[in-house]
Amino acid sequence: MIRVIVLSIFLLSSTGSFAQLAVQKVFAQKMDLPESRDIGTQVLRMGESFLGTPYVAGTLEANPTERLVCKFDGLDCTTLVESSVALAVAKTENPTYEGFKNELTKLRYRDGVIDGYPSRLHYVLDWMYENEKRGRLEDITAKVGGIPYKKEINFMSNHANLYPSMAETAVWEKVREQEGQINSREHSYIPKSGIHKAEPMLHDGDIVAFTSSVEGLDVNHMGIISKVGSRAYLIHASLTGKKVIMTSVPLAEYVASVPKHTGMIVARLNDI
Repeated sequence: MIRVIVLSIFLLSSTGSFAQLAVQKVFAQKMDLPESRDIGTQVLRMGESFLGTPYVAGTLEANPTERLVCKFDGLDCTTLVESSVALAVAKTENPTYEGFKNELTKLRYRDGVIDGYPSRLHYVLDWMYENEKRGRLEDITAKVGGIPYKKEINFMSNHANLYPSMAETAVWEKVREQEGQINSREHSYIPKSGIHKAEPMLHDGDIVAFTSSVEGLDVNHMGIISKVGSRAYLIHASLTGKKVIMTSVPLAEYVASVPKHTGMIVARLNDI
């Protein structure tokens, strides 16, 4: 029995090691992509490099304890954006796997510290606020036609049954407190009707997130902008497409086709 247990542990450890080696191999390939000093262009190149990658839902929710997840062979909309940004930053600042993981941690976790489930920036509004505070990006929504976005954000605390980690009272209370902080801030969004007019003002590599008609939820989805002339297209991990794709229609038409999208918010990465 002891030999079986030891062998099982070895196999699990080996599987984890092989997976990490595979991730690091892909990382090295990403670092060989052409370099641009424009961070938006670099983010777009990284996003494009994931085209065709399978869509995998909930890629950050599979672990019993919170830890950094680095995964390139299956992405959801959030991990596509975070991975593309962290790779772009690493390419310019510190082109090592440790440099990538360091930036990914700063993007994903409050103050760049992994301290349980509530330390992850679950809401995109909170994600943008914290990463703007540290100087990585700017929320430019108001500058490109945004109007006040007034909505009570409480989806996670009101639907704790959807999140296994929220079963602990202390975790629920902390998330509820964070929702209160989000609701104390001012936010902007561009309604569906204004997106076509905003498209010429968007840049390659801008991060867009789509505001939600779902009660208590800030956004439904997010992705990366690719410009074609004055029109903007979206690179995103598509649930319906089952992989990372670029939309076949411009941004305004895409958003208009999704009933639960009410508009969008926009962030622009700061040049390094």
